[in-house]
Amino acid sequence: MVGTGYAGTRHADALTALGIPFVGPLPARDVARDTSLLRDSGPDVVHVCAANDLHAPLVAAALDAKKHVVCEKPLALDAASAEELARRAERSGRLAVLGYNYRFLPMVVELMARVPTLGAVHDVRGGFLQDWLLMANDTNWRIDAARGGASRVIADIGAHWIDLIEHATGRQAEAVVAHVGRLHGRATEDHASLLVRLGGGLVGTCVLSQAAAGHRNDLEISIDGASASLTWRYERSDELWLGARDGSRVVTRDGVTSDAARRLAATPSHPNEGRQNLLAAFYARVDGDERPPAAPLPTFGDGVRHLRLATAALESARRAEWVEIG
Repeated sequence: MVGTGYAGTRHADALTALGIPFVGPLPARDVARDTSLLRDSGPDVVHVCAANDLHAPLVAAALDAKKHVVCEKPLALDAASAEELARRAERSGRLAVLGYNYRFLPMVVELMARVPTLGAVHDVRGGFLQDWLLMANDTNWRIDAARGGASRVIADIGAHWIDLIEHATGRQAEAVVAHVGRLHGRATEDHASLLVRLGGGLVGTCVLSQAAAGHRNDLEISIDGASASLTWRYERSDELWLGARDGSRVVTRDGVTSDAARRLAATPSHPNEGRQNLLAAFYARVDGDERPPAAPLPTFGDGVRHLRLATAALESARRAEWVEIG
């Protein structure tokens, strides 16, 4: 476990709950300076929970040491570095996944199972609002572009939104038009509005902010179809809203219908639930279990696409026009 901050602590909590032994969390910069620790023959897996600028060197060292890897997102500071990591992972033959933990919440799994019941999908929308960087004296290493990357809000929380939308619709983002805003003289964006064109001409609308007062972790996805719609919000994570002309209703954990969601919902809800479920699925696969997990394991290829989206969004904001996602 490399990284002693919030992510490293939560990964450690999840492994403890799962009964999986681990070493750490270890200070990331110490490990980056001496990667021999990653070549230890004992551990099979390296969790990279460091600041973003250390993701690429730590992941590369772990793959070179023949370890499986779990990396927090974004995969790297830029798309080119992420592409190289994805190639390394493919060559290594090891399992390499990203920390898209929201995929593994029971009501998100239930939403994914119900999308085919909506009829033809014609609109997706939502966003991710936080307020922890609202004030001028709020600070964090992510504000430093050298450590966090050229994009903050889009690459950090926007990646979760686009990951869920792509996963739900089966369509990947192809182009984006964006507006971004910066507060308090910061180098990276504090809020952003995105119009995203996905495959088949489907368009999604996304509002992102880390300076929206009163919103702690307000992730929302909504999907509109020909006959019904679905909405899920993290701040009411055990509820799924089903919209219909003849009467809308809310499904809770007790009312899920998909087998995968039912399995996840059988245990009590807790704040680290998505991450714990993701890691349980990851370690089952490492141990040779080939049964389909409750949600697809997030790949480094997903991380590459989402960094390309962040890059295209910043370019769109500069040019005030649509930009294709390379």
